[in-house]
Amino acid sequence: MNCGYKEKTILYFYGELPEWSAAEVKRHIDACALCAGELAVLRELTARFKSFNPEPPLLSASGLAAAAREPGFWETALAGVFTGAFVLAFQLMGAHKGAQAAWNNDIDANLDNIEYGIYSLEDDMLYSSSADFDYRYAGIETQRQRIVEKAT
Repeated sequence: MNCGYKEKTILYFYGELPEWSAAEVKRHIDACALCAGELAVLRELTARFKSFNPEPPLLSASGLAAAAREPGFWETALAGVFTGAFVLAFQLMGAHKGAQAAWNNDIDANLDNIEYGIYSLEDDMLYSSSADFDYRYAGIETQRQRIVEKAT
């Protein structure tokens, strides 16, 4: 069931309603169990958010050693090492080629051609298909108007 006061209840909760409107919403909340429940949920969530105070993690050698024994730690560390090695190799390959950094002009030109083709297809789909649709179904609107005129 939707009584239409959900947004007004939220505004009431945050104190963003004018005084005359807040009084009206307050009367509605007192009479509507759904809105009273919404207001209670908002109050509870706000109280929980305000009371949430997590402890920051303490970094220590024993904590790091314990984390190293956790499953997945070494896989993550190895992935980081491989990523660093890949970036380093990529930079070294590009160092002797100047600013191209292991990038080929042919690849760049091919990517430009592909991008142009995608934009051309998008234009074709956006404009020609809608024009075809309008042409094919233009008679439907005329038929609808005739039916409405006959009914009146």
